[in-house]
Amino acid sequence: MQHRIRQLLQIDFVRFCMVGALGFIINAALLSLLNKDLHSPFVAQLISSEIALFSNFMFHHKWTYRATAVRKKLSKLIIQFHVTSWVAILGSAILVTVGIKYLHMQPIVALAISSVLALFWNFAWSRFVIWRKRAPASEPAVQPKD
Repeated sequence: MQHRIRQLLQIDFVRFCMVGALGFIINAALLSLLNKDLHSPFVAQLISSEIALFSNFMFHHKWTYRATAVRKKLSKLIIQFHVTSWVAILGSAILVTVGIKYLHMQPIVALAISSVLALFWNFAWSRFVIWRKRAPASEPAVQPKD
């Protein structure tokens, strides 16, 4: 059983989802608090998701993609992660706002729906662009001599 768990934890998508679950909890807690104070689901979601985004970045960098994290400068990784994630954050803020204001959903429900929709976008960018695994540099081809 422990061997199977270790194998699962080697799968990037499983690790990605575990980090995302933690980010979801951070986002949901802050969204709930900020929405009560700000009375603006859109602004509350932007702020709470930004904080969760930073948490997710750190866990992805140190755990999910640690084997490939050393291949790029930290500043480049942060910028790439932030830029690609902001598409999902803006979409999430819009969906959460529509869910709360117009569909009368609880904030957690609206956030859950938007998070599921953003999951595959975020994973694809993280895994295949930001922390993509590169093939080892091959040795230069030997040129035949005439």
